[in-house]
Amino acid sequence: VQEPVDDRMHDLSDAFCIVGPQSQAQKISGISTSGAQLRTDDGAAFVEVAAGHNITVKTPGALTATAEGGTTITSPTITLNGNVTINGNLSQGMGESGGTATMLGPVTVTNDVKAGGKSLMTHTHGGVQTGGGNTGAPN
Repeated sequence: VQEPVDDRMHDLSDAFCIVGPQSQAQKISGISTSGAQLRTDDGAAFVEVAAGHNITVKTPGALTATAEGGTTITSPTITLNGNVTINGNLSQGMGESGGTATMLGPVTVTNDVKAGGKSLMTHTHGGVQTGGGNTGAPN
């Protein structure tokens, strides 16, 4: 064995490279070129931050979010596609000028409905007489 020309060790000058094809058996297809993605190996579920500032979350499974301190969403419009179940109270129009609730279609209420402090189930009418006349306003 020949003696080394100099005493250096672990120097980049002593490195070498083997260039050639590598296996891509599990290559992820459909990589986004317009945004940053965090995704599963099969690409079926992902979170994407697009160049246009849109954020997309897609999954064939369930999406769960938990926020111990509360959740605030500020948007000019919010669209929910699908059935909505609320397991708690619902407050509407709590801002300075109140708000309007508009619903298209039948509304089914299991218990009482109150409007202006008047119960739909227990309110009474004064001045009721037999005949074709109308009753007075609710009490």
